Amino acid sequence: MQNELTFRQMVDGISALVAVLTPDGAVESVNRQVLDYFGKTLEELKEWTSTDAVHPDDLPHVIAVWRQSVESGQPYDTEVRQRGADGVYRWFHVQGLPVRDADGQIIRWCVLQTDIDERKRAEEALRQSERHLRLLVDTIPALVSRSKPNGRLDYVDRRVVDYTGQELEQIGLHVIHPDDQNTHVQKWRDAMETGEPWDNTYRIRRADGEYRWFYDRVEPLRDRDGRVVSWYAVKIDINDSREMEEMLRSTRRKLSAAMQIATVAELSASIAHEVNQPLASVVTNAHACQTWLRHDPPNLERAQATLDRIIRDGHSAAEVVRGIRALFKEAVPVKALLDVNQVVAEVLRVLSDELRDNRIIVETELEADLPMIEADHVQIQQTLINLAHNAIEAMGDVTDRAKSLLLGSRRQGEELLIQVRDRGLGIEDPTLIFEPFFTTKKSGMGMGLSICRSIIEAHGGRVWATANEDTGMTFSIALPLASSGAG
Repeated sequence: MQNELTFRQMVDGISALVAVLTPDGAVESVNRQVLDYFGKTLEELKEWTSTDAVHPDDLPHVIAVWRQSVESGQPYDTEVRQRGADGVYRWFHVQGLPVRDADGQIIRWCVLQTDIDERKRAEEALRQSERHLRLLVDTIPALVSRSKPNGRLDYVDRRVVDYTGQELEQIGLHVIHPDDQNTHVQKWRDAMETGEPWDNTYRIRRADGEYRWFYDRVEPLRDRDGRVVSWYAVKIDINDSREMEEMLRSTRRKLSAAMQIATVAELSASIAHEVNQPLASVVTNAHACQTWLRHDPPNLERAQATLDRIIRDGHSAAEVVRGIRALFKEAVPVKALLDVNQVVAEVLRVLSDELRDNRIIVETELEADLPMIEADHVQIQQTLINLAHNAIEAMGDVTDRAKSLLLGSRRQGEELLIQVRDRGLGIEDPTLIFEPFFTTKKSGMGMGLSICRSIIEAHGGRVWATANEDTGMTFSIALPLASSGAG
């Protein structure tokens, strides 16, 4: 009797719900916690299969599992919602263990019921959160994936499956364009060594075999100790924008070619003048040479000097022609070490007649001992001729002041600055004059300055225009100095 009382006290001291059942599964006794939770008597609990003690949705399953356990003699284990005295159903983990005698016969069933309601609610909240997260990920207009710390893929969203036509375990390096695979692998290796975020632009094969361009951004997820536990990647389809960029580049190339062809009419006069200057000099010197040779005796020294000038002018004409051919062939500039002050002197010599005919006063401010630049002689010369010729035209209608043209050069940091200044009429917005087809000339096409800018930018330089404080404009060219290893 004392042992039974002690056992009863021990059972009532257990915080869980405990019940003892007969071998055939009938409730025999319960601890105090069972009576308190259900708010029912022992007699009422014996009829648990026909009361509301178990949630109606769970009752059929519980009865089936319990009967199978009683028939087989195997332990009973399930989860079920049970109604408390307050009318609220809570989740319980129910375990039924058989108690056997020395012969192995079941003499009792001991049933332990542990309240797991909070755990179940937390699990359901987690599942709900995961469902919301998955829904959120699936609605992102991008391909989302997750990889292990070693870069091995372990999750992809539905868009990845739909796009590639492959499930997670099938997706590998083969879905990336062969030309992009090496770069992609190297970036992964660098990221796993450094643990830093990274991005890449590459082509991914679609289910139908077509490759499209994607921008891939990969971020690491770290634990409290800073170790990478996962890599999350978002891939955005940029194929349409890439094609648009390529179309734009193609259009620009075609427009550039069209602009070069269109500028023939505008440049023809200056080209004819530039070619005519050395040719006219060749003819003049040829006549002079004839004169020296007809002397009696022939003046061979003077004739030789004149022939040297003929050769020089012939080369000059050939260089102009080569530059014109290069312009229309889109040839790469032929760069060599260049003395800018010497080029300025050549430009003034070429334009000497035009400057004299237009009564232009020429001034120069050329810094001595300037460092060399690495540039195409003919193209830089052509650019300065174009700027000077424009300056002459800008002063064509000036009558209230002297017409003056200033050409200057000086070092400015790691650049060489060349300036062409006039006292012409100027324009209101100097930023527009380098745009294609912008012109203030009645017969101009607006291509000359645009081509000048293209030439200077191809040399890694800059060109701009500013209005003078008094009158006219100043055009400035900044070109990088030649590197120490140039030449």
